[in-house]
Amino acid sequence: MTDVVEKNRLDWEKYSEKYQAFNLSDKILERLKSRPESAFDRLVWAMIKRYMPDLQGKRVCVPSSGDNNAVLAFALMGARVTSCDISGNQLAAAKAAAQKLGLSERVIFQQEDTMRLSGIESGAYDFVYTSNGVHVWLNDLESMYKNISRILKPGGVYIMYELHPFQRPFGENMKVVKPYDSTGPFEDEATVNFAWRIQDIVNPILDAGISLMHMEEIMPSPDYERPFFVDNDEMINGRSVSREEVDEMYDWHKNPSAALPEMIAFAGRRTKSE
Repeated sequence: MTDVVEKNRLDWEKYSEKYQAFNLSDKILERLKSRPESAFDRLVWAMIKRYMPDLQGKRVCVPSSGDNNAVLAFALMGARVTSCDISGNQLAAAKAAAQKLGLSERVIFQQEDTMRLSGIESGAYDFVYTSNGVHVWLNDLESMYKNISRILKPGGVYIMYELHPFQRPFGENMKVVKPYDSTGPFEDEATVNFAWRIQDIVNPILDAGISLMHMEEIMPSPDYERPFFVDNDEMINGRSVSREEVDEMYDWHKNPSAALPEMIAFAGRRTKSE
């Protein structure tokens, strides 16, 4: 049987240099420094402001921290942040970025499996945040959410932002490439991934004792820097896209995929007591 965690970890270790050079460029760091909220979709930022209005001095954990834009943003807002990722190379690049921004005292970088968080203290965090591209790599959402609930303080807030599951059955030109309830695992030479449904995400959250307070289904809106409908690898490898081309991508009459919600977000609060 494939070791999902190890296979994906090894792939991210190889991919991380190129990925982090794109996502932690000097341009992005300057933007984060001047506008930390730019790390978040506007509707997600509204949820953060509503449920965590003052991050100063708060303890925040970001499992599967990936590009670490959210980690750096929270630290710039005064939080004490623990950044967790399965890839040591990703964390090393993010640590260097934190040093550039003068945030070394505010961020701890810790190599962790998000489904276990074995080195993270229980009941210690005011806020846990997971961003886009987490769930696709994880094969045990029940354990993930059990441990997110465990590390939250009673009453602590959890916010997640992720690709909307309605996007996953479709390929180019809205061609159906799999049934909605076909969740994987889907394995290739490099990685193993999953296409979880809404219920596969929501039920483990509720079972872990996190009560949902708010949900957003986020429609596509033109992003001229990182267009959603351009493969991430193409952007990292330097593909340039004109504004006119992007506008066409986001016109659902020309691109039917733009008629579907792009992202989904939930806000919850830990209500379960030990």
